[in-house]
Amino acid sequence: MALRNVLSMRTRRLVLGLGTVALAVACELGMVSLPLVDTLDRYLYDTRLRLQPARPNNRVLIVDIDERSLREQGRWPWSRETLAKLTTTIAKEGGARAVGFDMVFAEPHAQQDPPLMRSLGGAPVVLGYYFSSELGAVSTGLLPPSVWPSTVLRERGMSVTAWNGYGANVVPLQRAARSAGFFNPVVDRDGVVRALPLLAEYKGQLYESLAVAMLRVYFGDAPLTLRSDGLHADSLSFGPGGGLARVPISQGTTALVPFQGRGGASSSRFRYVSATDVLDGRIEPRLFRDRIVLIGTSAPGLTDLRSTPVSEAYPGVEIHASLIAGALEGTIRTKPTEAPGIAALAIAVVGGLAALAMASSGVLGIAATTMVGLSTMFAWNAIAYANLGWVIPLAAGVLAMAMVAAINLVAGYVTEGRSRRAVIGLFGQYVAPQLVERMAHDPDNVPLESRNKELTILFADIRGFTRMAENMDPQQLRDYLNRFLTAMTEVIHAYNGTVDKYIGDAVMAFWGAPVDDPMHADHAVAAAIAMQREVARLNREFEAHGWPPLVVGIGINTGVVRVGDMGSRLRRAYTVIGDAVNLASRLEGLSKKFDLPIVIGDATRRAVRAIALQYVAQSEVYGRTESVKVWQPVPPDPMGYAPPPLDAAAAAAVAAASVAAAPLPAPSREPIA
Repeated sequence: MALRNVLSMRTRRLVLGLGTVALAVACELGMVSLPLVDTLDRYLYDTRLRLQPARPNNRVLIVDIDERSLREQGRWPWSRETLAKLTTTIAKEGGARAVGFDMVFAEPHAQQDPPLMRSLGGAPVVLGYYFSSELGAVSTGLLPPSVWPSTVLRERGMSVTAWNGYGANVVPLQRAARSAGFFNPVVDRDGVVRALPLLAEYKGQLYESLAVAMLRVYFGDAPLTLRSDGLHADSLSFGPGGGLARVPISQGTTALVPFQGRGGASSSRFRYVSATDVLDGRIEPRLFRDRIVLIGTSAPGLTDLRSTPVSEAYPGVEIHASLIAGALEGTIRTKPTEAPGIAALAIAVVGGLAALAMASSGVLGIAATTMVGLSTMFAWNAIAYANLGWVIPLAAGVLAMAMVAAINLVAGYVTEGRSRRAVIGLFGQYVAPQLVERMAHDPDNVPLESRNKELTILFADIRGFTRMAENMDPQQLRDYLNRFLTAMTEVIHAYNGTVDKYIGDAVMAFWGAPVDDPMHADHAVAAAIAMQREVARLNREFEAHGWPPLVVGIGINTGVVRVGDMGSRLRRAYTVIGDAVNLASRLEGLSKKFDLPIVIGDATRRAVRAIALQYVAQSEVYGRTESVKVWQPVPPDPMGYAPPPLDAAAAAAVAAASVAAAPLPAPSREPIA
């Protein structure tokens, strides 16, 4: 029963492995929520961004209201005359193609607004504002014109965040500016900004973000369209036919920001210009010509620093700059709405195959399968990222592969120990130690269930043991018999035989199971000859003790028998049954009739390959209707065994019936190959 449980463990490992894969698939499809998976997915995505090299971008420039600017120009907020001068220098004197303010002018200043209004008039300036999601949020200022009604997205089955209020720019400034865009980021559960919304819904209308509005102004107020490009996800495109630039849309009508570098003036891919240098004329206005210029703040006191995948203190203005640069360079990736389904399919295929392979593998096989499975998952994910621009979740697949490997390693370690103990417990008393060790190393391939197989069976019995027992002291008889059985067992094991049982003073053994042995007949005959030699050695010891000499008869037969773990529910044993077994026992009885130490059946003679045999006689066998041919080893043999001479009739038949002589196989000290 224990062995059957061991064998069924492979099925349990498979079920546990496939169950783990199914859980990962359910997690990807949103049927199960596992925070660890989301955390690992974010980590893998962030690591990929951090590993990307920072390529300088000369089309986007940042005018930074930094600490030096505040020290030289005064504390924030600056007067609008100062901001008007800054705008005029960049947009009108410098010739920038798009200027964006990552800030909102929410308070009216009657005396200061006119200069700023004049600087905004006719300039390609985009003002910033924000939306609010608070219930009952107050709306202030003037919103820019909407781009579409929200039904445009709903008809495509796309979702977008709806807001309850806004904080926009005062009416005079908003009317003077070319456009405006909201600058709300998307903050994930861990407080990190990885994406920016492209559109927002307010009272049934869609409004564009600061980055989208600046790109439209940069392209000369180019029309905005929604497109779907084959394998690519839906995108927000600029210009006729969307040929000027495209921003792939991720879930929730957002765009993944293509972060590069650590951010900030000292390690940014963008050029930072201090606002105070622009105001004091230390920067030539031509620096801004035909560029996109974002005006923002990096001074810590102005609290526009965000946590991003590449830095915990990343200037908010540079987030918008990164998205704009990504649109111009075509480096924005997308997480399509089909991403969970794609990831689930990959997990089901790769993870399912890995679970099937690991269930029947050892430690090395499990390790190799895990490496292949993980490499496959990372490879196709990287191909989708690099060639299609898809960001596909990877964590659930990685965790599933690791869990399947862990389950199989732990279960394999436990069950292999059980299997080894079961094999050793079952076969240790039957089989040579070297064979037991071999089977223990691979217990799953040890056949336990009974099956039909050709084997060679040997019976060895002490002649006259009953009379001997009548004349010996019980303790002496015990020692006598123990020495005999021990010596015979050692010889049988030396020739890779399996001891079936001890029957009083008799030994039953067989060759060819549980480990396959293509020369089972030769090994059985060689073992019989070695047993007779061992009997001669024992007799010299017994003579010294004054014990009666051993006379042992051996019968050998070959045939198809039933071999395996058999017995009742209370007691089982690894044994053989069949007609060939019965005939081997009868041949042992004939050894006394012919006064031969070894009697071999005709089937064994046909199976022997390397030992010379000679014909003895055709004999009747008790319990059988047909007579059988009887054979014996050709005397003398290389091991010194010399059976008595044959009678004249038997000697005449030797020339016609003997097989060709060949060297006797030596005792095997290693497992049979």
